[in-house]
Formats: sequence, structure tokens, C-alpha cells
Amino acid sequence: MPDSKNYSGGCHCGQVRYDVTADLSNVVACNCSICVKRGALFTFVPAESFALRAGAEDLVDYQFNKKVIHHLFCRHCGVAAFSRGLGPGGKEMIALNVRCLDGIDVSALKPVPFDGKSL
Repeated sequence: MPDSKNYSGGCHCGQVRYDVTADLSNVVACNCSICVKRGALFTFVPAESFALRAGAEDLVDYQFNKKVIHHLFCRHCGVAAFSRGLGPGGKEMIALNVRCLDGIDVSALKPVPFDGKSL
């Protein structure tokens, strides 16, 4: 990952916490039904670049449509800080909601539109 940095993040109440190495130069604004309602902005990392530090037992899994993405949210505060799924090559990927990373100025990011509504 060319511009990768280490970040920490998590949900609103702090029960779910993680560390991740990610490149925020490629952030996606998806227009699918769940992303629009969440207001999420995503970047994607391989599973080995992500470490869940707290709250595994506090995560609730929500799946819809083709049920290929595990939309995980905190059972206490309802925030969905990340999702899990398989990338195009079948490798496990993490979709990070960059709004849940600590200390990130989302207004400085340049999200690229993604037409998830058409999938």
C-alpha cells in the first residue's frame, strides 16, 4: 500500500476498537441502499492489515441482498465501523468506514463515487 499509515478506530461508545494500516487516498462513496442511509465512506484493506482489539462479542452481523458482505455494527451504540467480505480474488477484505477512524478530517478526503445501487 503506497500511502499507508497506521490508524485506530471504532464505534461511538468505544466498545468496538481496532487498529489498521490503510491508504486513505482511495476512499469510496457508495450509493447502495445501506451506504446511503449510513453515510459511510469506505476504504478497503486486506484482513491481515486489520486487528480487532476490543468488542468482538459486541458485534452484530447484518446481511442483505446476496449476503456476501458482513455488515457489522456495535450492539450498544449501533455504529457500523467496518464490514467483512471477500475481495474480487476471493481474499478476505475489510471495508473500513473512514468516518470511524480516530482523528480523520473527512472533509480533506476526495471520495470516488461507486455505483453499488446497480449491483
